[in-house]
Amino acid sequence: MSTAFYTKLTAAGVNAMTRAVMNNEPISITEMAVGDGGGNNINPDGMQGLVNEVYRAPLNRLVIADLDRNVIRAEMLMMPQVGGWWLREAALFDDRGICLAVASLPPSYKPLLEQGAGRMSTVNIYITVNNIADVQLITDPAIILATITEVDKAKGEAKDYADEIVGNLDKNIQQVIADAITAAKRDFWEDDNPVGTTRFFNQNLNPNERWPWSQWVYTGENKTIRVGRADGSDVGQTGGSDTVTLQQANLPAVQVNVSGETSELPGQELTTREAGRHKHKGGMLAPGEAWDDNYIVGSDNDSRRTRNYTDEVADHSHIVDLPAHKHTTTGKTDNLGEGKSFSVVEAHTLLMCWSRVA
Repeated sequence: MSTAFYTKLTAAGVNAMTRAVMNNEPISITEMAVGDGGGNNINPDGMQGLVNEVYRAPLNRLVIADLDRNVIRAEMLMMPQVGGWWLREAALFDDRGICLAVASLPPSYKPLLEQGAGRMSTVNIYITVNNIADVQLITDPAIILATITEVDKAKGEAKDYADEIVGNLDKNIQQVIADAITAAKRDFWEDDNPVGTTRFFNQNLNPNERWPWSQWVYTGENKTIRVGRADGSDVGQTGGSDTVTLQQANLPAVQVNVSGETSELPGQELTTREAGRHKHKGGMLAPGEAWDDNYIVGSDNDSRRTRNYTDEVADHSHIVDLPAHKHTTTGKTDNLGEGKSFSVVEAHTLLMCWSRVA
């Protein structure tokens, strides 16, 4: 088969088509599913189901598209609330859940509203009966095209169909859709931002203004984050300081010995200054003047003598030998510092930090 993207009946689909043709037995096609092909484009030949189904829904309509060519169209709608995956394959199922056909699709991404490009998407599968043994299923010609004529025709039909759908929606239905989209966005946001969430912002942003249905408090200026206890008992508590002053108790538990000695003074001979003129009290034979003129000698009270001073010694000097010597010393050093505090703030980037409380 030359087309890059096409659809083939499964074995169950061939049997159902055969019974429908031979026995006039209607086929009840009720659902369509799409898949991402496991990340690869698929080859529908011989497949009996999708490689990796990502979404299934009842058919929005099953109508005759071309009566002359026996073409019917199966249509499935995908609302903006669903998505977040790639489309590479599609399949049709009957009311018993049996897969009747598998189609390969050009890879396309179905986004979610929260991803910024949500939209309502339509997948159409056209079924043309040419031969029971080889029934060709043609996917939406607005996606897989053979000629420019078919492209223009498909674009016109798609636009007419979209205009018809939009025209039939009254304001109440449009409001319901808008409300559903808003609710879906809010639900997603609530799941991602429960009470207790803390968020950082690299700009001046107030979440109370950005999301006015919620309540946030600023966690404090010039604070760093530290992990609390696993049981949550100390969550929200503050502490610590950007500066610290070391105390003696913070220093290493070691002793510092201070000892020393003076320089050695060499041995030397010293002479005193001249001085020390003096005399001593002597006895009766001393040559100096009397210092006691009534000294009684023996038992005869009439025998009296004098006791005299010695000769007077003039001023004189002495020689003193001073041996070499030194002295040990002890003492205290000057203060090691001034006891000033110092900063312990590391290199950092400042961000705004808000915590949701309601």
